[in-house]
Amino acid sequence: MRDTKCQPMTVHSVCCRLCKCAEARPLSQVLAQGMVKCRGCGLIYRDPPPTPQDLARAYSGDRIDLAQEEQVGERRKQHFSHFLKHAGLPGRLLDVGCGCGFFLKLAQETGWDAIGVDLNPKAIAYAKERLRVNALLRDLRDVHFPDGSFDLVTLWNVLDYTPDPLDFLLEIHRVLKDDGRVFIRTPNAVWQYLSFRMTNFLRRVGLRKVFDERPFATFIFHQTNFSPFSLRLALNRSGFVPLSIRNSSPVPGDPYLGLGPTGERLVAMAKVGIHGIAQGVATLSGGRWLIGPSLEAWGRRGNIGRVRA
Repeated sequence: MRDTKCQPMTVHSVCCRLCKCAEARPLSQVLAQGMVKCRGCGLIYRDPPPTPQDLARAYSGDRIDLAQEEQVGERRKQHFSHFLKHAGLPGRLLDVGCGCGFFLKLAQETGWDAIGVDLNPKAIAYAKERLRVNALLRDLRDVHFPDGSFDLVTLWNVLDYTPDPLDFLLEIHRVLKDDGRVFIRTPNAVWQYLSFRMTNFLRRVGLRKVFDERPFATFIFHQTNFSPFSLRLALNRSGFVPLSIRNSSPVPGDPYLGLGPTGERLVAMAKVGIHGIAQGVATLSGGRWLIGPSLEAWGRRGNIGRVRA
């Protein structure tokens, strides 16, 4: 187990939201955003954090292409269906960051009493008017659901957009029933960090133009970026009992829909190959080494006394 203790230092504008350590190593400028890696727990996060104006622009309805969202939603349908098949008996479900509501629709069709929240007005309008699902244009913490409202809360690539993941997870803990569960899918900082280092090397040896034209081709950094260790730590410190953390199976094709048919096939083959290698490493290490591009985690609501500052 990695030691998460760290002597406070006034090195950066904000300390790590997860372990409260103020000592972090800069990752240079990533897409004009300062990213640092905490020396205490390894969490990679944005420093300085986004301003309210940044967040307002990020969730503006003008930044969503509904036609593209429909295509991506169709690609994720098999992934969502597989998840719901193995999620247990239907109950009350909250999907945080529900977007256009494609997962909500499938959950509803398989017997779940499902509701979603999202900050994008255009996405919520689509979810309510086109898909006829129960979706609210609100921040989770502003809805004030009653304590113990849900059996399952899902976060599909949402926690990594949250500057304060512990505060977010504590609210999810509150709205879950006793022994309720949380499901989290998020990019794996182990893979993203290695890809970031490789991309920097390739840029230095003559491929700068290739990666400048398509900066998300190899790595993704959001507000908060979790490794398996830091994701487990986040669950523990917000009162959850981690049940499992594993490599997430890939969604088919290019998520940005800009490569054309040949590029799509190459991306699909690369994803299958990478996932196979990651699963092999996980098996050989007894599940200790998770190097896939994305992680899936399950946690069960535990005693709130487990929360540690």
